[in-house]
Amino acid sequence: MDHGGVMRMTRSTDGGSSLLRRWLRAARPVSPAPAPPPYDESLTAYHEGRYGDAEKLLAAALKRAERQAAGAPALARALSNLADLYRTQARWEEAETFYQRALDLEEAQLGRDHPSLVRTLNSLALVYRGQGLYDRAEPLCQRALEIVERVHGAGHPNTAPVVGNLLTVYLAQGRYGDAGPLFRRSVAIKERVLGPKHPALAGSFSNYAAFLRKTRGDAEAAAWEARARAIRGE
Repeated sequence: MDHGGVMRMTRSTDGGSSLLRRWLRAARPVSPAPAPPPYDESLTAYHEGRYGDAEKLLAAALKRAERQAAGAPALARALSNLADLYRTQARWEEAETFYQRALDLEEAQLGRDHPSLVRTLNSLALVYRGQGLYDRAEPLCQRALEIVERVHGAGHPNTAPVVGNLLTVYLAQGRYGDAGPLFRRSVAIKERVLGPKHPALAGSFSNYAAFLRKTRGDAEAAAWEARARAIRGE
């Protein structure tokens, strides 16, 4: 049950908070998201806000997976599904426990560099990022990025969400020198995938311009603002 999205930040430096909010509001997948797997009633219960019902259903699914010994991927997914629910409710300790169990299982069965680990690494990083524990989120994001870059390449659409996760960690801390290359790469991936005049790019260009005004100067920022206005037809 990867409900995706970006968790609300609970703590950030004052210098990076406005840029971070702009980035989070504009963050969107650059390619169509796959259809959600059929998690029977649990997904319906979640979307209807019946979190208690969703938790019972997901806990029951986890017990079935544990009894059936269906293998690392199935059991890890069941663990992560329940952790997803806890994360969306900011139940950090419970989410961390289940994500860590899933990660340990995947590492033991699949190895430390298997692509299946990327989702769990990112999800666990979101738990730490949601609490402002950036020193714990950063290495998980970096590890996930290394794996996805090896599998797909630095400019692949599947790499973009992982780039975005690490970028938000840097922005939240005001680490603009580290954030800059990732911000530019994220914009470049979106532009290549969507086309240079796609309406969805206007917000990304504007946010990048705001970042540039804060870090590199007005001239370069103005060029990106002009591109955003051109897309909007202004």
